[in-house]
Amino acid sequence: MRPFVAARGGYRAVLEPEEREALAQVCDQVAGMLQAVAPARGAGSDALPAWPTGAAGEEVPAPRDAAVLRLLPSAGQDAAVAREFRRLTQGDLATSKSVRLVGLAALLRVAPEGIPAALMVRREQADAVAGAFTDLRLVLAERLDLRTDAQVEALYRDLDLAAEPDGVDDDDLNRRRFLVAVFIMAGLLQESLVEGMLSDLRARTDRPG
Repeated sequence: MRPFVAARGGYRAVLEPEEREALAQVCDQVAGMLQAVAPARGAGSDALPAWPTGAAGEEVPAPRDAAVLRLLPSAGQDAAVAREFRRLTQGDLATSKSVRLVGLAALLRVAPEGIPAALMVRREQADAVAGAFTDLRLVLAERLDLRTDAQVEALYRDLDLAAEPDGVDDDDLNRRRFLVAVFIMAGLLQESLVEGMLSDLRARTDRPG
């Protein structure tokens, strides 16, 4: 993988096909988690669900999954204010996050099968793509039980583990390594994309006239 760099019309990264598919699969999974918070009404539609906003006096429950709760957090310490905020905003927030995750998955699957190729993000797409990477990392951080910067930094060592730690099942270890790899890859892509966006912003700000 090569992180994003500025390119004509936007930003370009290079990913191997398996890297693209790993990211796309996690995008699909997180979008599905968000959609499960407020399922579509009616069956047989492939469209994204119309997320309902709670009617006046109707409570919208907080997500039970701690990873989804990171994406749809409570607002403040006042319980009544938090309930009302969730009732008014959870549907729209879940919708916007799901849509941009689905969009990123589609973008990742544009590349020709079996060969590494440029992942192009147009400037008008960059905010949504950066936000989708942020949401991926929040969910993966919860799944990996990450709470501090030191824990995040330690993940790089996990990728270099040559032997299975005592008492860890092969499947669990492989799953953790997959999540760690996707977490780090999403972070590198997010950081390089945001750096490119900031460079463009500074260039526009510094431009005379």
